[in-house]
Amino acid sequence: MKKLFSAALVLLTAALPVSVAAQAFEGVIEFKKMSDKDTTNYVYYVKGDKVRIDEIGSRSKKVEGSFLIDTKAGTMKFLSHDRKTWGEHKPGATNTAGGKPTVSKTGATKTMHGYKVSEYLVKNPDEGTQISFWVTSGGKFNFFRPMIKQLNRKEKFAIYYLLLDVKEGSVSFMAVQSDMSGKETGRLEVTKIQKKAVDASQFEVPKDYKEFK
Repeated sequence: MKKLFSAALVLLTAALPVSVAAQAFEGVIEFKKMSDKDTTNYVYYVKGDKVRIDEIGSRSKKVEGSFLIDTKAGTMKFLSHDRKTWGEHKPGATNTAGGKPTVSKTGATKTMHGYKVSEYLVKNPDEGTQISFWVTSGGKFNFFRPMIKQLNRKEKFAIYYLLLDVKEGSVSFMAVQSDMSGKETGRLEVTKIQKKAVDASQFEVPKDYKEFK
């Protein structure tokens, strides 16, 4: 009987949609991006293949702009809340690292937000930059890597992260950028994680917003 039950369970799990079987993360993640000039806060709302990114102004302390991303459909929209406008965002050519960066896993580990994270180090003397990433081993953050690719940002935090050979569902909880002498020049860090149901309306353009063309 136990063998029959186990076999049935395996078949049932195999029949489930990937998103259900994997139980991908749903909830809210808060990030802080710091440099010697400014500090910016971001709030990510995640539900299935959809991500909303709110950027909170360092001076206004309010949400100034948002991105609505659908990683499955490959679409991205921006919202300007002050102007109550929205538009389609179409990134240009893929940004890549210059020179010949090297990637290593240092073996260092620690616990952040209840998750074990490991350190990966990307060094690029040609660009005078190195970034230390503290990355989860999986963790069902399936949205993260596709989102980074779709955003296609020019900043080295994004470009260098895509060089890492990490498991699907991994996410970087902290990234510290420095010059080749070790002097810190920037930091991107998760400050809070909440697993919770996210309302689907978070990923819709408000009805009173006008399209910007």
